Amino acid sequence: MRPLPAAARLAALALAVLLAAPSASAQRVALAPDLDLVVSGGVQPRVSLAVQRSVRGDTETDAVRYGAGLRRARIQARVLYRDLAGVEYDVDGGSGTVESVDLFAFANVADGVQARVGYFPVAQPRGGILTPYFLIDAVDRAAIVERWFGGTLGGDGRDLGADVTVTGERASATVAVHNGAGTFGRATGNVREGISSPDIVGGPETTGLAVSAAAAYEIGLGVEVGAFASVNGADPARTDRGLGGRDYTTGGAHVYWGAVPGSQPVRLKLDALALRYADDGAGVQESAGVSALGAVGLGAGEVFARAERYWSDVDGDPDDYVTAGASYSPSAALGGPYHRARLTLAYQYRDGAALPDAHLVILQGQLAF
Repeated sequence: MRPLPAAARLAALALAVLLAAPSASAQRVALAPDLDLVVSGGVQPRVSLAVQRSVRGDTETDAVRYGAGLRRARIQARVLYRDLAGVEYDVDGGSGTVESVDLFAFANVADGVQARVGYFPVAQPRGGILTPYFLIDAVDRAAIVERWFGGTLGGDGRDLGADVTVTGERASATVAVHNGAGTFGRATGNVREGISSPDIVGGPETTGLAVSAAAAYEIGLGVEVGAFASVNGADPARTDRGLGGRDYTTGGAHVYWGAVPGSQPVRLKLDALALRYADDGAGVQESAGVSALGAVGLGAGEVFARAERYWSDVDGDPDDYVTAGASYSPSAALGGPYHRARLTLAYQYRDGAALPDAHLVILQGQLAF
């Protein structure tokens, strides 16, 4: 018998843990006096139909692709010392192989104050990794945020660094000093050279640092406002358009009325972001994006629609995105959390300027614990 792929093994492990304790949000095991292990995670299988238009001269053709697989198969493990400090390590098997996601140490240095050091999601747009994957409104994050990731830190939205987060009853703020390249090591890659290595100083190196900050405030009645800003002086490789990496400055804001799917009968979410790259010899480039989402709850389900516009260069034409669909939560129908078990059907359309036109239909399941 052939062994299961790594992703399938990870998904099976997540499902087994979920079924073993249907009432718990996470599993906590005592390892020793004052030392606990907390395990959580989730699985998101999906099937999809994609149609993308290509134009060559006067000829237009459509490429069609059917797909099935795992969007995510995530396991998060936290080792806690008296709930005062610990280490977190996350892995994901959605790509077919088990890959590291987060790895950092943290300490609760005061009431409502936490410090972290390692590889983790730094301050960024609210619709990015700061919104956990199991609380995404549709089947994917907003397109403008994913486009922002592609030109800054990369799709993971994580970087090597240190941060401090202060959380109050209604407000939170975080500031991070980080690598700036969206990589696990100070140089491109994970630097692990020993004294026996032929060259311990060679290879490409990341120079400079990035500083990022974000803040949010809950006004009341389900309304949250917030903003983020970042200055990156590391010339990250993802900013290269053929003339070398570029420094950048970026920022944005959000207004949410009902941030979490299934949290209230009507939800509205607005996001805006801007990105300015330094001159690389070919001029300054500025990008921007806006996104608006509306959702209406229907019992244990929700229908939603989102419209977005992203300018990869504000001097050019934008790419427009539309997402519409519905989700249903069997766990909510049984009185549990909406995100615990969810099935989402979404149609997405891209009217492209920098990118080709495309249609995408996705049916995605979710089990989270």
